[in-house]
Amino acid sequence: MNTYSADASSGAVVPWRDTPGAYTDQLKRELGTDGVILGVFDARRPGADECLAIQGAKGAQVAQWCEKGFKTDTLFREARRKGVSTGKTSKNGPGPALPASRHAAVFVQPAVVGTNRVWYLALSRKVKAFTDVELTCGDLALTMVRSQFDHTGEPDLGRVLLGDDNRLIHADPRTEAVFLKSPKVLADLAEQLQPVAEQRWEDLADQALHEVTLNLGGQSTWVRFYRGRAGRGVDRRHMYIELRTSGNDDLPAVGVVDDERTALAMGYISDHFVDTPGLTELAEYVETSPFHFHRLFSNHADISPKHFLLRTQLQHAKWLLRASREQIGEVSVQSGFASHGHFTATFHRMVGISPSQYREKF
Repeated sequence: MNTYSADASSGAVVPWRDTPGAYTDQLKRELGTDGVILGVFDARRPGADECLAIQGAKGAQVAQWCEKGFKTDTLFREARRKGVSTGKTSKNGPGPALPASRHAAVFVQPAVVGTNRVWYLALSRKVKAFTDVELTCGDLALTMVRSQFDHTGEPDLGRVLLGDDNRLIHADPRTEAVFLKSPKVLADLAEQLQPVAEQRWEDLADQALHEVTLNLGGQSTWVRFYRGRAGRGVDRRHMYIELRTSGNDDLPAVGVVDDERTALAMGYISDHFVDTPGLTELAEYVETSPFHFHRLFSNHADISPKHFLLRTQLQHAKWLLRASREQIGEVSVQSGFASHGHFTATFHRMVGISPSQYREKF
């Protein structure tokens, strides 16, 4: 599964979470770089969990730069003033997070006006200095990454980056405005997400996309997230999060539950809804009998396993209908329904209108 946003050119949905790595790969190919660092930093005190992608640099050096090296990084200071700076790297001089004795280019763009948060891109290579054309390309690459994050392409989609201590690293402008107007939304997200995630997924692996529905500021919200870190040697991780408002017929908001088996089953359904796991499979996963599992799940989640699965599938189907122009048959397949006909009949019964009619509303 991937993290998606709408692609206006194709009508499909494409993964944003692959964007940082995709752009660093592209820069290495097109500009011949041997080192790339991309992040959204608090310029007063960068954190290693604010780094999104690293190539050709050691994670430990990046963490050290975030701890104290940025204070003496003249390229960083100049780029904050001018937007871009160039020079040579050295162990104790500019750009200590990049390999020493390299030509370097550093790009900085404001993340949120009136704050110290900045988008940061550092490039290095051994062969020759960067040309003016290459500097323009680097600046445009950073602009594209920033713009793709900030302009979500869906009217109800919010993007958020949280640090490993649940502080706000960055959010798209609309979501930032929501947090300013209703601080409880951000407070609820920071308070609830980590405990729920750790309960439903015993091994919360990096880069693995999961989803939950939480009550944030009094609103039921579909939360899709993954925990990530920029590379080896970077111990601190960030959370990339997508927020979408949930409807009355979507999954109910359920936080931490008293029964661990119910929590694990909810996580399993969220990860495997396309395969439509049955009651026996779910009961085996949590090592209990189907009868006992059904009673446990229904009591603790306030919804039966069958309807939890069905609402998960319909939630994805409605999102695909809103955010893409995929054929109805393809939407049914991606949402875990056995056939186009079964999907259409179930959708009409549960939502009250056909998938085509639902799409027309958006």
